[in-house]
Amino acid sequence: MHHFEIGNDIESHSFTIVEADRETLTIELFGHEERVRVTDYVTFVRTLTDAYHRLDGTAELVRVDGSALLTLTFNRGRVAVRLVRDTSVRTFQTDQSYVTAALAQIGIVE
Repeated sequence: MHHFEIGNDIESHSFTIVEADRETLTIELFGHEERVRVTDYVTFVRTLTDAYHRLDGTAELVRVDGSALLTLTFNRGRVAVRLVRDTSVRTFQTDQSYVTAALAQIGIVE
């Protein structure tokens, strides 16, 4: 199982890919499974990598229905994180140094 974590010095949230095929990935978050398209995951990783290097921008991972699952908004080294599960929304702030570990776990897509 492949996973990455997003967090800060207070909290950490793990995204684990528990199943994959050519079209979709099943990601476990908070003990709940979410499905995303492989193409959307790759787009998320590319956008995340770009925003990370520019210290500016937004990377959003979307479910198969097009709704946001994870949004990371970079602004000069600060990162706003938004996680959505059903109707529950969790937001917190972190800094770019915490996202470095997530990028290492994900792997940079060229």
